[in-house]
Amino acid sequence: MEKEQTTLGFEIKYSGRLLFCEALLMISSYAIFLNNRYAAEIEYDSAAGWVQTNGTILPQSTIEEIGAHIDGQLD
Repeated sequence: MEKEQTTLGFEIKYSGRLLFCEALLMISSYAIFLNNRYAAEIEYDSAAGWVQTNGTILPQSTIEEIGAHIDGQLD
């Protein structure tokens, strides 16, 4: 029996370009792919909000935008 993976896809503006972003749910974090390339890993911390735990360093505003999409606050 295969486990179902949860992936969210949406567009974000990053470095002046519009990119397709995918957030793949892992055990306690999300793997972030920009245009099908691994970029980072983020997780939600109750004290700090969305934080990056691995990968290419992304601006905090980008991490927050991705987190807002994950939370369903942005379409």
